[in-house]
Amino acid sequence: MKKNLKTIVITIGNEVTSGHIVNSNAAWIGSALDGIGLSPERALTLRDDVNTLAKEIRKASKEYGVILITGGLGPTHDDVTKPALAKAFGVKIFRDAAMLKELAKFLEGFGKTMSPANEGQADVPDGFKGIASKFGTAPLLMRKADGCILFAMPGVPFEMKNLMETEVLPRLKKLLPKRVIQRTVLHTNGISESTLYSKITEAGAAPKDVELAYLPSLGHVDLRVTAEGKTPAEAAKKLRRAEKALMKVAAPYVYGRDGVSLEAAIGERLVERRLTIASAESCTGGLFASRITSVAGASRYFVEGLVTYSNNSKIKRLGVKPATLLKYGAVSAQVAADMASGVSETTGADIGVSATGVAGPTGGTPDKPVGLVYVGLCINGNVETREFKFREERRRNQERTVNEMLGWLWRMLR
Repeated sequence: MKKNLKTIVITIGNEVTSGHIVNSNAAWIGSALDGIGLSPERALTLRDDVNTLAKEIRKASKEYGVILITGGLGPTHDDVTKPALAKAFGVKIFRDAAMLKELAKFLEGFGKTMSPANEGQADVPDGFKGIASKFGTAPLLMRKADGCILFAMPGVPFEMKNLMETEVLPRLKKLLPKRVIQRTVLHTNGISESTLYSKITEAGAAPKDVELAYLPSLGHVDLRVTAEGKTPAEAAKKLRRAEKALMKVAAPYVYGRDGVSLEAAIGERLVERRLTIASAESCTGGLFASRITSVAGASRYFVEGLVTYSNNSKIKRLGVKPATLLKYGAVSAQVAADMASGVSETTGADIGVSATGVAGPTGGTPDKPVGLVYVGLCINGNVETREFKFREERRRNQERTVNEMLGWLWRMLR
């Protein structure tokens, strides 16, 4: 084997290229490889076409040292990976007697008998090693030649993942330099990716001996820090030093790390301060309550969530004055304030949070267009409101509204 560890992931299947199935296999494989320090340089998705597959596989074998293929190894007519592999390397396909026995044994364990289609699963292109799977009938095919190691796996996610973990990753680890990789992810809220980058860069807080990645999502930006060392202690030391430097700038925006959600961070603060919360939602339809209660133990602080969609429900359930609705309209700062204070008072919660707006795609007017949202926050009787203009599609408007509600609440509690 040459020391070329350039890696490509090839996903095969008409159902993937047509968009009928999301290519989650490629994402999972990329993450698994990154976990051992082998980040793929390219991900390629191809249809079930022998000629195209053979051409791309042959081309990849000359450029990449590691090739991972998933899909097209089943027993049906449209599974063409084996013929494509044979054509790519100019070899024939033979039936592996040892694999046939393993396959028969596997099927017997489920009380099934061998069919002609199943027998074909024991066919292996010459020059490849067939490794029987303990998780399905499709095998793992492996080829080591000309400085390139190739693995072909089935496309069924359960089978592919288990073969990756038990067969592929252990083999790849042996090819990698001896090193330790450690990571941490800092989750931020209330700051954009570009602003966060500028602040860190201008302060000279970007660490030099680790890898820093900015990962923006709806409502938050993650800072992923990756440190490498010859020993766990060396990698951990680099990670601590980098995190300390970043926190000097990012601390006001960091709500958690390594998978902690914003709603979980809020829950911790509420428990620490022995505070309770209730929500009154209109345009978000209960999405805020759903997010808050997605955290185990939310019953310690979440009292009640009301979806007061109609004006009548706002009046009856929250005590919003008809005159306020008539003068300002349901989508207004005044109504958002009354909703927040009303839900706090009627439920007895220390904190009341509210949302009212035009989620869209219909219902907007020149004065109150789609995406206009007002959020209210009442803490111990003190009420504040905020206005947002999103102007996007309905679900995204709702999600952004809830993210703003959570972010504002977290900053107030902090």
